[in-house]
Amino acid sequence: MRTTTNSRLITLTDELIEVVVDPANGADVLSVRHRPSGLDVLFTTPWRSHADDVVSGTRTPTTTDPVAGYLERYRGGWNTLCPNAGAPRTVHGAPLGFHGEVVTAQWDVIDRSTTSLRLRLKLFSVPVLLERELQVEDGGLVIIDRLRNLSDVPLDIDYVSHPVFGGAFLDGHVTLDSNAGTFTADPGTPNGPVPAGTSVAWPGSDAEVDLRVLPASPHVAFGWLSGFDGRPWAMVTNHDLGLAVRVTWDGTNLPHAWFWQELGWTEGFPWHRRARAVAIEPASTVTSGPGRGHTLHLDPRQVVTLPVALCLIETEDRS
Repeated sequence: MRTTTNSRLITLTDELIEVVVDPANGADVLSVRHRPSGLDVLFTTPWRSHADDVVSGTRTPTTTDPVAGYLERYRGGWNTLCPNAGAPRTVHGAPLGFHGEVVTAQWDVIDRSTTSLRLRLKLFSVPVLLERELQVEDGGLVIIDRLRNLSDVPLDIDYVSHPVFGGAFLDGHVTLDSNAGTFTADPGTPNGPVPAGTSVAWPGSDAEVDLRVLPASPHVAFGWLSGFDGRPWAMVTNHDLGLAVRVTWDGTNLPHAWFWQELGWTEGFPWHRRARAVAIEPASTVTSGPGRGHTLHLDPRQVVTLPVALCLIETEDRS
């Protein structure tokens, strides 16, 4: 069946976690809530109600610009960027907008229960069938995407899993951890803690740069993590709340993780210093620069499986 406007949001839940999914727009995960505390760990944009209206069709978009148009629909949460991630570009001859086709596409609902959901999407821009399984279990959410090349030609595309954390989860004493070996600052993003286009060993090169500590003051950072020691993972911990979020994934096809922090820094559009957001995003490619490419390769008729898991962890240092 296909979702309708009146039944578009689907909730998955167990004793510890509640997840809200919107198959009608990108299969976005709009909320990941820790049920005992009621805390939603995902970021919500300051214009969320406006974006909801634009997505539902009850409000006319104000722009046709490929970047601003995406942002006008952007509600926050956990999104999928494919077959393009980042600035508008051409992929196998198809002109794609900011963050690609999947992020705004309507998915078909194949099956659902209180703890699981199966979705399907056949892309228009490239001959790819995307089948998704979502499973809630033991305080975690596992998303398994299977991408099938429907053609007899090889394809090279982008794939980025884009969970963004925010709200009260980022208040107080918050740290970031990972088994990454290196952080590289995006070549096109100035003003970060690491000079643009340079790399440092994770979590930083000296006492002045410690990427594990989430600053309270206005701050921006954008780049990518790489060189993971074993199966990649990253964790955001709020020590005051005694709650952590751990993201793990298979690094075979997603060897990087985009690293984004917007902490009241940007004065102009779209944030106007109203956002406090942190994202660690399993990715097939780096953010920009000489090494930027569509690094998820699909041979003719090949199927690639991409699992990403998010787990809520109650820590011992709850105050």
